[in-house]
Order: sequence, then structure tokens, then C-alpha cells
Amino acid sequence: MTETMQGQVSDDWCIDSPKLNERFPIYTRFNANDVLPDPITPLGADLIWNPHILPGFSNAYAQMGCISVAEANTDPDAFPAACFRYGHMYVNVTTARLTGIRAGMGWEAIDASFFGSHPDAPPHETHPDDGDPDIAARLAERTGWTLTTSTFPELEEDTRIADRLRSQRPDFDEMSNLALVAYARSLAPYERITWRGELIGGAQAAIGPAVVGSVTPPELGISPFDLVGPAGDVVSAQPSYALWDLSRIVRADAALSELFDAGVEGMVPWLRDHHSDFHQKFQAFLHDYGYRGPSEWDLGADSWETKPELPLALIDRMRHLDDSQSPAARRAEASLAAERSVARVVEALAGNDEAQATLRMGLDSARRFAGWRELGKSNCIKVINEARVALLEVGRRLANEGILDHPRQIFMALDNELDRLVLDADLVVPAIRQREADWRMYWDLEVPLFLDARQPRVPVAQVRRKAGDDISAAGVGDTLTAIGAAAGVASGRARIITDPAEVASFEPGDVLVAPQTDPSWTPLFVVAAAVVVGVGAPNSHAMIVSRELGIPCVAGLEGATKLIRDGATVTVDGSAGTVTIDALP
Repeated sequence: MTETMQGQVSDDWCIDSPKLNERFPIYTRFNANDVLPDPITPLGADLIWNPHILPGFSNAYAQMGCISVAEANTDPDAFPAACFRYGHMYVNVTTARLTGIRAGMGWEAIDASFFGSHPDAPPHETHPDDGDPDIAARLAERTGWTLTTSTFPELEEDTRIADRLRSQRPDFDEMSNLALVAYARSLAPYERITWRGELIGGAQAAIGPAVVGSVTPPELGISPFDLVGPAGDVVSAQPSYALWDLSRIVRADAALSELFDAGVEGMVPWLRDHHSDFHQKFQAFLHDYGYRGPSEWDLGADSWETKPELPLALIDRMRHLDDSQSPAARRAEASLAAERSVARVVEALAGNDEAQATLRMGLDSARRFAGWRELGKSNCIKVINEARVALLEVGRRLANEGILDHPRQIFMALDNELDRLVLDADLVVPAIRQREADWRMYWDLEVPLFLDARQPRVPVAQVRRKAGDDISAAGVGDTLTAIGAAAGVASGRARIITDPAEVASFEPGDVLVAPQTDPSWTPLFVVAAAVVVGVGAPNSHAMIVSRELGIPCVAGLEGATKLIRDGATVTVDGSAGTVTIDALP
């Protein structure tokens, strides 16, 4: 792709799928924009996503039973699971809907769980193959497994693979640049297998809440997510507890508190030299959870390991909270609230033993799969981070030699350029620099939330720019309605945060308002009174974690960071899915 004289870019980006799949025609940014909110880096797409994750995603659908192996391999240039357009990732809606149709739930139930029943979503158009009886029988068996199983053998194997790769990381200091590139390449194919646990766990996570909703009397006004509450074993919530423990050490240590008062930049070397005990504990944290980070599904994004100032900033925010506001305490409160709601439903179902048993079965399944969904994602991200740190070491070396402008510029390369970059950089560095300039132009695009493969592609020049948004802020007394993602009501000062690295102005008790969040943001939920995000649905994984931590959350409020003024006082009702403007700054 080349830059034009007008500072625009052409429609053909090097990592985009050349076409979409017309058999499975509807695509969405939902569930992609909370983990890959920005244009993906070229190397992330070329080394990881296009050759391995997308085929693994398709094969996992077939393994789950909702599509056939033949369907999973229809039109190999347009994977039925996901694609790229305008440098962004899109998730296939039609394939997900078929899961609901063939399982007897209907496509509308899938939309409600994963896409928030968004009004812009094109309705499903019936296809002759939608009702495949053999697939329906396999899915019925899978649904029965989902509602009753206490084990997930495929996910257990995926976890062993991901943990082994982390524990057996070689000593990079002993490896040449070519060896590091080869090592990173050797990790990418593991994404094909770890995606089975990710996909099956994620897709089946909708079944339990649907069953719960089917037996809950509507007149009670209780949502399935009020009843599910914390799952109790969510791996993406674990960093919050670990960070909390570290924040207690800082809070109790005057010297550490003074150090944090001065800011977290450049803190790690000081800790190593002057506070070895805390440094060792923090390094242990990075060993266990350093794979997390903003936009963590992109190979070229920073993780907590590659940019430790990110988790240090979260510790800094948490240290201002007293012990009564611990995530464990808030989770306990959320669990009690959920059980109170469950008791109301059980009372309403008195005398109907079958409905009560169905309710319990659905709740148990929803809680198990909430945890399993997060574990599946974590396995995939661990593998990505292992490749990331190896390549970033190459980038660091090349930047130190003056070959690259900065270490992360290596992620602007394509896979077939890596060897030349190491052996004769002059052959590819000019192209890499131009590609970085082109890539940054895509950041300004307000890309469509849904795409239809049967419709002509909108040229880049006609895609709306973020800077051109003319959304008017809501006024006092206005109530904004979206999706109730985590129960509870809380009021506080709204703080608009667009980057988790910029949390210095965020104070305990503030309401976090963000365009989107991923699991790396969730420790900040511990500090927040409530969370409001512009994208997401009740079953998106950041929302699962907010329920785990007992934080009221409203998701899918489009334009949230424009509609809500920074500093406004707001009340968030995570059950009703509303945000009320109480006062303006």
C-alpha cells in the first residue's frame, strides 16, 4: 500500500483479506474491538493471525460441532471465523449465529449474548444449509455436555501447552537474532490448537445464561447476569488480586509510597537496586501475568512484561484504597447480591422442581464457562507474548545499532522480511518505515461496526474519521441506555480514559468511561466505582471480569467518551444498563 500526495492511503492494505465470505456474509467489530481496538500491526497479522489464528478459529468451530469441516474450509481466502478490513479485525457474525440456530436457541439469542442485539446488525437471512440435521444432533450433544460437564479436557491440554512454553523460555542472551526469529516463528502454530479452548469456551458461555433467562419469571425484573454473579475462578481477574497484594506492600511502606508519589517512570531499576524484596515480588508478578496488556491479542502491542510501568501505574492507583475496598471483599458482596437474586427466583419457582433444577444447572454452567472462556483466551495470549518478547529483543538490538528507529518498529515488518532485516537491513528498512507511516493513518478511521460481504466495500476515503465525530454531550438529567453488563448501582465523577497507560488522573471512586476495555484494564476496575464502555456485550470477557470483581458495568454505550463529559457526576445502574447525568463539571 502506498501513501498518496493527499496524505491518504489506498484501499488495499497488505494484511487485509482480499474478500469476505459470502456464505457467511455478516461480520462485526464486536468482541474484536475490546481486544484489538486499533489497526493490527503488520507482523501480528502476517505471522500470527492470518496463517494460524484464523484457520484455528475455523477448525475450532468445526470441532465444536456447529459447522462441518467442509464449511470451515469453504473459501480459504476468507475464513468463516474472522477477517481483516481497513487493518482491523472483524468477527464473523453468521458463523456465530449458526451455533444458536443449530443448537435450537435461535440466532437472536446469540446476538443478545455476544453483540448486544445491536440495532445496526443486519438480520440473519435463512440459508438452505442452516438446519443441517447431523450438525444439529452434534450440537444438541454439545449443549448437553455444556450444561453438565465439570471437566474440559481440550482446554486442560491447551493450558499445559501454554504454561510449558512460558516455563521453558530460552535465555535470549544466548541466542542470535536469527535464532530469536526462528524461535518466534516456532510458537505461532500453537495458536491453531489453543484456539479450540478459546472458541468452544467462549461460544458455550452463552448457553448457561440463556437457560437461566428461560426459567426466570420476567416480572421479577432480574437479568441472567444478576443471577450468575462472580464465577469464582476467572483467570483474567487473578492479576487484580495479585496487584492488590502488591499495593498493600506499598501502602504500608513509607519509602515505597514516596517513590510512587514521584511517578512510575524508570522505577524498575531503582527497585532492583534499592528494594530487592518488592522487586522480587513484582518480577514474580510479571512472570505469572506479564503476558497481559492493552490490545494484548496484537503481537506488536506492549504487554505488562514489555512495559512494566503499566502494572506499576495500576498499583499506584490501588495503594490509595483502604483494605475494606479489596477486590476479594467486593467479589464477596457481589456473590451475596447474586445469591439474594437467586433466592428470589427460587421462591418464585416454588413447586416447580423441574424449573428450579434447570435454573441451578444453567447457573452452574454459566459460572464454569465464564472461567473457562477467560482461561482459553489467556492460553492464546500467553503464546502470543512468548513470540512478542523474542521479537522485541531483536527489535531492541537493531534499534541500538541504529538500524531501526525504535524497537517496536520490527512489528511493521512482514514475516518474509524478517530474515532480510537481520541479514541485510537496507533491503527492507525503507519499506518498513513507509509501512509504519501508512499504518498510523488507519488509526484515525471510525471503521464500520458491521460489514456485509455481499455489499460493495466502502473506500477508505469515505470511511468516517474519528476526529469528525460531532456527538453532543448529554445534559443534566439525561439518562443514557445501553447494556447492563454487571449488576449494581454506583455514583461518582466520570473520568474519560482512552489509554490504560494514562491513569494518573483516575482517583478511587471515579467512574471509568472508556471507548473499550480488555482484561488488562480490569485491575483499574478495583479502583472504580463503576465502569462504562462504548463497545462490548454482556458476555464479552472484560464484562465477565467486572462481574467477578463486583463492579457495576454498562457496556455498548456507543460514543460514551463523547456523550459523557469528563468530570461529570453520573449514576451507573449495571442491572438496568443506564447512565444518568447528575451534574456537569
